Amino acid sequence: MNDHSSETRASVWGGQTPAKMGPAPMATPIAEAISMPLAAQGSAVEYLKQVYSMLAASLIVAVAAGYVGMSLPFAYEHPIILMLMLFGAMFLAFAVKNAATLFLFTGISGLSLGPVIAVYVGHGMSHVVGTAALMTGAAFAGLTLYALTTRRDLSVMSGMLFAGLIVLLVGGLVNLFFQSTAVSFAMAAGGSVIFSGYILVESQELKNNPWAVAPSVAALSMYLNVVNLFVSLLRLLGILSSED
Repeated sequence: MNDHSSETRASVWGGQTPAKMGPAPMATPIAEAISMPLAAQGSAVEYLKQVYSMLAASLIVAVAAGYVGMSLPFAYEHPIILMLMLFGAMFLAFAVKNAATLFLFTGISGLSLGPVIAVYVGHGMSHVVGTAALMTGAAFAGLTLYALTTRRDLSVMSGMLFAGLIVLLVGGLVNLFFQSTAVSFAMAAGGSVIFSGYILVESQELKNNPWAVAPSVAALSMYLNVVNLFVSLLRLLGILSSED
């Protein structure tokens, strides 16, 4: 996939998906995996295990930190400082590339999401938070399974996804002034599609190009996709619920 900036998605992912060799007639993903050298299979499987284990641990850290952030005065009183800490931790995680810096970033991101979750809970929308979380989990599982088994080259979507990401960024800045519910709804819907697309593209790249980046960096990039998908769905469901 193409590189995209950390400023737009709070993430950087490098590298291109290598060209795929044509499959043998009637070949299946399972048959292709069996035909791979055992060393290559082990290398790819081990890499994916490390990435998704780190991703799972990152989400646990974020949930725990978010629970703390819901009642932490600092998270409410100093949002700018918290945001600066978040970006600092992100750049540190990409520079140092280990589990400790990854969990530092996800912990701070969880703290920053705490007040957001608290707003929904405070307005009697706990069910919206739960539904968004379940939808995110189901979408991630389905999209990942498809990306890891399909023969289609999903990297062709990278350019469109990045363009959509820029539109989201610009739209968000403009809507700070207009506070339009319609624009917020469109951005939430668009964000759901865009970050679902990034899950597809980056999941396939993990399979096709293992060890191209450190497992912690891959886990961080995927974590950002998952969290952004959750936030987009949360906003989308929140708007729909408020109109009932």
